[in-house]
Amino acid sequence: MRTQSIEFKWFFSFVLGLFLVLGTILWAWPARAAPAGLEAGIGTVSAPLAARLPLPRPNVVPRSTPITPVSRGPASSSPSGRSGQLLPRIMNVVILGDSLGDGLWAGLYRELKADGRFNIIKHSKVSTGFVRRDYYDWNARVEQVLDEEQVDIAVIMIGTNDRQVLVDDEGHRHSLRAPGWEAAYKDRIDRFTTSLTQRGVLVYWVGLPVMRSPRFGRDMQYFNSIYEDRAAANGIPYIPTWNDLTDGTGAYSAYGQDTRGRRRLLRADDGIHFTLAGYRVLAAVVADDLVSDRDAGIAPGDGKFIHRSSVDTLVPNYVSGHATMDPVPDAPVTEPLVASSIEEAPAVAPVLRPGRADDWRWPRL
Repeated sequence: MRTQSIEFKWFFSFVLGLFLVLGTILWAWPARAAPAGLEAGIGTVSAPLAARLPLPRPNVVPRSTPITPVSRGPASSSPSGRSGQLLPRIMNVVILGDSLGDGLWAGLYRELKADGRFNIIKHSKVSTGFVRRDYYDWNARVEQVLDEEQVDIAVIMIGTNDRQVLVDDEGHRHSLRAPGWEAAYKDRIDRFTTSLTQRGVLVYWVGLPVMRSPRFGRDMQYFNSIYEDRAAANGIPYIPTWNDLTDGTGAYSAYGQDTRGRRRLLRADDGIHFTLAGYRVLAAVVADDLVSDRDAGIAPGDGKFIHRSSVDTLVPNYVSGHATMDPVPDAPVTEPLVASSIEEAPAVAPVLRPGRADDWRWPRL
């Protein structure tokens, strides 16, 4: 029994000493294994750890970063296949507008996805416009977008829901095309545009396309005349699309050539919207200006743009429900000053469509 007790005490002492030695080694090992690069608080990251670290988003730039134009040097190959020098960073292209703006975003995303200089972002909303501020206030919304997102380029396409009575800031109602309606509408456009340009955003205002309905088309031409006028007044480019989306005679056609030259169905059943193939055709018109301006080195904050004037172009004149083409430069619209959206009261209340011109809750004159 005494011999076993001595052996147990010896074994316990040996194990305790071994643990002390191992503990001392482990305590001293981190200091010996630390890399030399940790001097003065500067260290290096091992390759496996660096591989797991998140990469920065190339299109997110601090708002304090200055935006400068690109100096034009020798032509180089750009991702879009065109000659030109890449801008120093990816440009955030934000789409603002109604349901046509929604479709334009889808088309631009596909048209420019191979061009690494653009990041296409959607901030459009269906059934909206500048008239119904009670439903959606674009002047307030654009400020929120600018606060929440880095906006370099803004593409605006809007108007199909604005054939309505407008209530101005004083609560007065004005019918479509009336002097009070037009003055208030232009003021909202100017404030909207100024919100963007004061932040150094490069703004492109896209005109509305040809429409199947002659009556609706005349109203859209009237809106286009306002958009082009305010674009010139605010020093931003206006991109007309009306004549780019007509058939060979200048009339509305549901079918046409897609971006690959194939005959396709381009317009939706309502005669207003587009199929996806049609939105790509519409987007190609806009993409041409975006790409050419980037190739020319035009950057946000430059105060320079290329204005595509619609003067001296063929403007469709609707006669007996059909569009014919006559050379009428800046043809004035001679519609009476009445709201085109006013119809005879139906026997049954229509389906509620908030924000749209057929929203029966909105006050009529």
